Amino acid sequence: MIKNKIKFYNLNKILYVIILILAILLLIIFPQYSISAFYDGLRIWATKVLPALLPFFILTKLLSYTNFITNLGKFISPLTRKLYNVGGVSGYIYIMSIISGYPVGAKLTSDLYLNGTINENQAKTITAFTSTSGPLFIIGTVAIGMFNNSTIGFIILFCHIIGAIINGFFYKMKKSELVYSFSKKTPENFLNESMNSSIISIMAVGGFIAMFYMFLTILIQINIFEPIFQLIELIGINSEISRSIFCGLVEVTTGCLQLSKTSLNFEGICLISTFLISFGGLSIHAQAYCFLKNFNMSYGLFFLQKLTQAVVSTLLCFLIMLFI
Repeated sequence: MIKNKIKFYNLNKILYVIILILAILLLIIFPQYSISAFYDGLRIWATKVLPALLPFFILTKLLSYTNFITNLGKFISPLTRKLYNVGGVSGYIYIMSIISGYPVGAKLTSDLYLNGTINENQAKTITAFTSTSGPLFIIGTVAIGMFNNSTIGFIILFCHIIGAIINGFFYKMKKSELVYSFSKKTPENFLNESMNSSIISIMAVGGFIAMFYMFLTILIQINIFEPIFQLIELIGINSEISRSIFCGLVEVTTGCLQLSKTSLNFEGICLISTFLISFGGLSIHAQAYCFLKNFNMSYGLFFLQKLTQAVVSTLLCFLIMLFI
């Protein structure tokens, strides 16, 4: 058994090194794509993500040093304990997440864990229903900006937020645990600490966005997966649609943009977009995981949580399509 674990660990290390080497080779072989794509990724972060998230990061960090979250948690604790066997602060994280979007839920969960408000088991359960996108992205960017149809946005948003609530049931804690009091002393210069912590966090988010955008652009430009898309087309799935799904599984914004360029009907757009946004894409996963690792959450568990959330949300969307 131990030998098998050692072999699996070594295999993971080898695959990790191979992926890194291939990534470096892509940068060397295709500098014309990598430089411009990385710049575009940074521009998207600087103009769209940074103004929206940095103030939110700073203010919620400052709020975590007050008794507001603890008092709010006590107020809604009966509901969250009944639903998920976790404290009421999970409701605060959920509300903030659906207002602001990825990766605020992961950051707030991490902050409250580091403050001693929740423990490791609670944090892992809370993550199952507080990792959501926001209405500004779903309705504004995707529905209106890409599909020119606000109805699509409202359908996706409804399925997305209700799907997250249902998803939490699958990862419900077996027994309820008391909400902790703050175990860390508020730093003397908490404003400076909140500012520094938030800037570091938003810089990490920007790095992930630019890197994933760059590599996805390179892979699209060199058509490396085109044979696979053509093979999928043989079974009746349009290659443009399969290309959109692939892009969305890596970077959700690019995937939805590619989907808007296809001739897919209303129902198909709603279903696929709901799945992609609820799953989040590997770029969102990486952004969230830089916070989730603070409470020893495995990426495998987070990936499973996002996958089940995407499936549940898409099933809800399918049911709605039956009555439209």
